[in-house]
Formats: sequence, structure tokens, C-alpha cells
Amino acid sequence: MSNIDSITTGNIVTDKEADTRYRIIYVSVNDIVLCEMDTTKFVLVSLSYMQMVELLQEHSFAISEDKGIVFDENRLSESVKTKYIRNRDMMNEVIAAYGPTFLELSGKKPKKQLYEILEKYNYSSSTFWRLCVKFFQSGMKSYSLLDGKTWSNVKGKELKRTAKSGKRSEYVDSGIVVNDEVREHFEDALNNYKKGRNKSFRSAFDWMNCKYYSETKIVNGVTTVGLMPESQRPTYNQFYYYCRKHITEQEIDLIKTSAAEQRNNKRLITSDSLHGVLGPGDMVEIDACEADVSLVSRTDSNKTIGRPVVYFMIDIYTRAIIAMSVAFDNNSILGVTNLFLNLADNKKEYCSRYGMGFDDDAIWPSNIKPRRIRVDRGSEFKSKEFRRICNELGIELQIVSGASGSLKGVVEQSFHQMHSRQNEHLEDNGLIEKRYDSNHHKEATLNIEQYTKMVINFVLMHNQQYDKNYPLTREMMDKKIQPIPAILWKYGASKIEPSRIPDKDQYLYTLMTPVNAKLSRRGISYNGLWYLAEDDKQLSKEMFRAGTKKVPFEVRMDKRSVGAVYYIRNGKLIKAPLNEMITGNIDFAGLTEKEWNDYRKGKHQLDAHGRIQNEDLSAFNYSVNQEIVASAQKDTYSDKKNMRVTRELEKQKVSHDNNIEQRIQNEETKTLPEKDEEKILVKEKTKQKKKPKSFQEAIEMYFD
Repeated sequence: MSNIDSITTGNIVTDKEADTRYRIIYVSVNDIVLCEMDTTKFVLVSLSYMQMVELLQEHSFAISEDKGIVFDENRLSESVKTKYIRNRDMMNEVIAAYGPTFLELSGKKPKKQLYEILEKYNYSSSTFWRLCVKFFQSGMKSYSLLDGKTWSNVKGKELKRTAKSGKRSEYVDSGIVVNDEVREHFEDALNNYKKGRNKSFRSAFDWMNCKYYSETKIVNGVTTVGLMPESQRPTYNQFYYYCRKHITEQEIDLIKTSAAEQRNNKRLITSDSLHGVLGPGDMVEIDACEADVSLVSRTDSNKTIGRPVVYFMIDIYTRAIIAMSVAFDNNSILGVTNLFLNLADNKKEYCSRYGMGFDDDAIWPSNIKPRRIRVDRGSEFKSKEFRRICNELGIELQIVSGASGSLKGVVEQSFHQMHSRQNEHLEDNGLIEKRYDSNHHKEATLNIEQYTKMVINFVLMHNQQYDKNYPLTREMMDKKIQPIPAILWKYGASKIEPSRIPDKDQYLYTLMTPVNAKLSRRGISYNGLWYLAEDDKQLSKEMFRAGTKKVPFEVRMDKRSVGAVYYIRNGKLIKAPLNEMITGNIDFAGLTEKEWNDYRKGKHQLDAHGRIQNEDLSAFNYSVNQEIVASAQKDTYSDKKNMRVTRELEKQKVSHDNNIEQRIQNEETKTLPEKDEEKILVKEKTKQKKKPKSFQEAIEMYFD
């Protein structure tokens, strides 16, 4: 084989004059790229193909083959194999990013893609370049990605140790050579350490000794299990050194605490909540909190109803509370939509309903549509319904990790501030304390309307309060912008106008819940109620076409009221109220869906009792019919001759039985005095005793 035929990737080129070796890492018909060997630096040299041919023909360069080291990946220890696969995957990404010439990888040019790869694989720059030099100097062969301790200086042979490394003990002969088998024992013990929070390296070491380095002994005639001599088992220092090399501080902390606790309390804080937030309304946080107070009913102040649920929506840029809700819907989409309804409300009108008010609109902004929302993993925020609302409103939804309150610390902190402002006044008035003798339910005095006034009072105070911890920018400092939410809102709105709700009807329609209604010639039916939009002529045509069939019909409903459903016709929002002409339908107009469902449950319960009653009556009816038919049984067939005459005679007998005269006589008998009744009874008895002997005697008896 000529030198020219040997110009292939992986072969070694020797510069005879400079006594320098190079590895060929790229070959094409035009160019060749060489990597300098026997150096700790990553140096690439580019030559044209013709230059290389000329240098070889002049015998200035010489080419030699190098087959490298062959190994079986499956025979590697678990730890070595894991590290090898990690190195291999990382280098594959580097090759894809900078190949095939790799010239962009050398020198001091910016390497954005490289540092993204290093961050992904958690590699330091210095460690990578050491591995990179080995990899390319080997001709990009896989064995170079293995830990250097895996191989000896003799090619193709594994590193063999005959004596324990490290300082020898002055007193005992302890420890063994750490080979692949021992490393497997170490890895098994390390996995045991990872299984529990209360485990330690010492307990894992003891577990390993009992499993792998123990033997059966007979002591005083009793069989027992003891450890092998110290010269036949690894020392604790050897095990501890291995563990510290193969587990990080973060992994140890994760084992001793939990993933949620580590993420929430011990994560690195490399930015703040304002990072990437452009202005007012750009990013908000939403959360709910059960208030630390027990309330009473508005209809009966002696009845306790428990804790209310408070929802806040806080603007991240200004720290202003832009929406609030106080209700009893916890982990419910109704609680969230209450908040969105308040977001669209005129805040001055809202406050006036509670006898409160403010002057400057910036104190509590109205009609704001946020661009992004950050929430936790509450069931209402993870629901399909909430995702649908955000999608239809064009709001980006960001769900933080579970059990990570610090990832939405702005809204979390607002609840702490609210409680600290209120608890002093709520003491002995329903304040819930974490004490065994807390009598909050008995001491409750406020109803939900009164407590809502307290929350509104906090919101107005919060939005005008100076926040010394707010990170002011240089421009804010130059313009002397005070870190007060209302002032920050004015300042931010002058730079970037927050998004407004463009169409109130569209906004409210989005907040309603889609329901599976049906359309028939009777109207729109949903959940046992009937709706009709009398002014919609197109609906009448669709009802006629549907006939007796029940055709699916898209409507939406506010589940706070079953009085109407809503649908869109030709770009307009159509309201279909309950049909007043259906008996009993309009009676339920003022109910919530929950109240209506309770009525339906009551009706189903009545139906269940009615079904049982009907079954009893049906069984009794069946038994009576059976007895009547059984009593009429006979041994002969009936004669059907002269059936018309017989029928007429029976018809007249039935008429005699049902004549009015008989009924009048019976009524007269009921109204006679007691003495007259006795005479009649005596007379009747006399008539029954006497029997007429002739027709004339019968007439006389009749007139008597």
C-alpha cells in the first residue's frame, strides 16, 4: 500500500523534520485536517490534498496505521459504562455541531453551541478540553472516551494492579486492590445508600461487608457470621473515596431531603422574579389561600360556615394586586373565574358596593388582560377548563414545579402580609390559631361580606405601600420613581401600555363553561331544563328540522346560574333563557347549577321511592287478579248460542244495578233520623218474614 493510499481518517502522519506527529481527522478531495499529537493543547492544521501528496512524495511526511484499542462495552463496570456513554453522547453532539472539519472548534472563536452542550451534560470547560484532546488525537476512536485508569500504557491490556494504592497502614495489613469486582460491590453499596434518608456511608459500608466480605465461623462451638480478615476486604477509606467520586453534593442533599424540598429551599438563585418581565400586565401570578378565620352565615349570624378562600392575581412588574376574589370555592374553576371576573370589573364600582373607594385609577387598575400567568400545580390550574380559558384569551400559561412556593414567591408573600395585617383584629373573632384550645368556630362573628371588605382594605393599602425590597433600575433611580405599586404602574404604563380586554362579551363568553346541550322541536335542553331564545328565527328553523331527534347544540353556561345558556349566532352573543311556557321550568331560574343538581337528586330520590311503591302495588294487583280468575274457574265450556240475547239481558241487569233511583234512596236513608231508620228496618224485616200467597196480597204488602 502506497503512502497516498494511506491518507485516511485515523492514520498517523509524522513530520520527520519537526519530529511531530499528527492524526488525520478529516479527508476530502480538496482538504485534509490534522490534529497535533503528543501535546495537551487542541491544535488543528489544515492542508490541501495536493500539499499532503507532495510532502509524502518528498518523504518529508510519513504515514503509519494505528488500530487503537478494542473493548467490549458490556464488560465494563456499571460506573465506567455510565461515564463512557455520557462522554460518547456528548462527543456525538459536538461532532454534529462542528463537523466534519472541526476547524470552528479550535482557536478562540465564540463557541455558543459548545457551551450549550457542556451545560446539558454538566461538564466543565477544562474537563471537556482534556477529553477533546484525547478523542481527536486518537482519531476519534471510542476507547479514548473511557476513563484513563481503565487502560494501561500497554495497548489492548487492562490496567492490572498487584498492590493496594495509597499509604500503607503502620499497624495492620488492611485493604485490597480495587478492581472491577470491588467497584461493583462499591456501586451496590452506594445504591443502598441512596435508598433511604437515614442511611449513611458507614451503614452502607457495613451492609456491603455483611453481603460480600463475611464468612461463617465457629466460635466456642457456635456457628456465627464474621467478617473476612482486613487484608481480604476493602477499607472504609477506599469505599468512601469511591462514593465521593461517584455522587455529587446535590445528589446527597436530594437523598437526605426530597426533590421538592431541594428545589424549593436549596436551588441556586441566579435571577429574580422580574427577569424577562417587560412591563405592567406582562406577567402575573395567581394563587389561592384559605384565610385564617372562620365566618358565619349572612342569613343567620349564629351559624358558623368555616374558612373562606381568597384568590389573588398580582402583577410581577409592579407588585400590584390587580384582581381578588373571596368565596368558598377551593380548588375549583369557579374560584378562578371569580378572579377573572373581578379582573374585568370596574374597581371603583366594585369598591362602592362595599362602601369603600379610591381616587387614582392606578391604585387598582381595571380591565387588564395579562400576557402571561404563572401558577402552581393546583387542580384548578392544571384542569383542561383553565387551559381552554387561557388559550382562548391568548394568555401564556406557566405552571411551576410542585411544592415550589418560592418559584411564585410574590403572590405567596402577599398572603403572609394579608394575614399579618388582619390577625390582630380577628383575635377572639374567629381567628384560626394552631393551638389545641382554639375556639375559632365558636368565636366566629364576621360574615363573608364583612371579611371581603377587610380584603379590599388590604388590597388598597398594598397597592399604595412603599416596598424597600423592590429592585429599582438605574432609570427608576434617575427619575426618582418610588417603589410603590401604583406609582410603578403609572411609570411602566407610560413605557409599555398593558393589554386591555378588547371585547367584554367575548371575554365573558370565554369564562363560561361549554356544556353538551341538545336541540329538538321543544327547544334547547341541558341537564333536565329547557331553554328558548324567542328572538332567534334561525333557532326556530333548526328546531323544526330537528323534529323529535335530539341534535347536539353548542352552548355555554355560567354555572353560577342555570337561568340561561349562551351561544353565538352570526358574530353576536345570543342569550337563551329558561322557557317560561314549560310548567315548572322557570321556577329554577335563580339557582346555581349545584342547587339545581340538588333538586334533581331530590327528584331522583322521590322517583326511587315511587318505583318501590309502584312495584308493591303492581304485585298486589297481580295477586288479586290471579285470585279472581282462580275463583271463576269451572269444569265445562261456556255456551255461545244466543249470545246477543244473553248480552242484552245482562246489559239490562247492569242498568238496574246502576240506576239513579237506588242511589237517591240510599242517600235518603243516610239522612233519616235514628227512629225512622229503626221503623224502616223493622218494616224491612217484616217484609222479609211474610211471603205473599197471591198477586193481590203482594200489592197490599207493597203499599203497607
